[in-house]
Amino acid sequence: MVKATPKRAWGAAIQNRDEQYEMKRQVVLRTAARTYSKNGFHETTLADIADELNISKPTLYYYFKSKDEILFEVHRLGIEAITDGETPMPTAKEATARERLEEFLRRYVRMIVDDFGTCLVMTGTNALEPENRGTVIKGRRQIDTMLREILEQGLKDGTLACDDPKLTAMFVFGAMNWIPRWYHADGSLTVEALTEKLTAFVLRAVAPGGA
Repeated sequence: MVKATPKRAWGAAIQNRDEQYEMKRQVVLRTAARTYSKNGFHETTLADIADELNISKPTLYYYFKSKDEILFEVHRLGIEAITDGETPMPTAKEATARERLEEFLRRYVRMIVDDFGTCLVMTGTNALEPENRGTVIKGRRQIDTMLREILEQGLKDGTLACDDPKLTAMFVFGAMNWIPRWYHADGSLTVEALTEKLTAFVLRAVAPGGA
């Protein structure tokens, strides 16, 4: 006997008002992030973002009060992609430093080519209001600390060969943060391929024997 397919309630098939609001808010954020990255934060007005979305400027105020609020939220989401991902980063008790570094690099590359991560790099922190700037700088330092801690673990467990974790971290971030200036998602290199190639490149530089 064939079971009847359970009927789905009409209300469950339609997004509620809060879900619709959050979805539209995310569209505003991504559109603004791309516009800031392309044209610059100071050169972009709320009217420009509204035009990109084909909505009125007053409608935009329903989601955000100012350009700075949008920029801060974009930076926050970019940082949280590393510090508060859906799956926690493995700890030193759960994985070797090499394994943790591979995971960190994969997350960082995926973040940096995303709209939020690209905007994080292209706009910097000086455009933010002082209070928001302090919060973002704190988050960026947290990411820096994560990488240095992994590199320091690598010295202890022998899976990485970097005698100066601070300098090595600066090298890695310097290389990775330049990606948005040359990478194009519609080019021949996919995000997955880019991630694997750059992860392998860094590991050759810091793994014992360049392996």
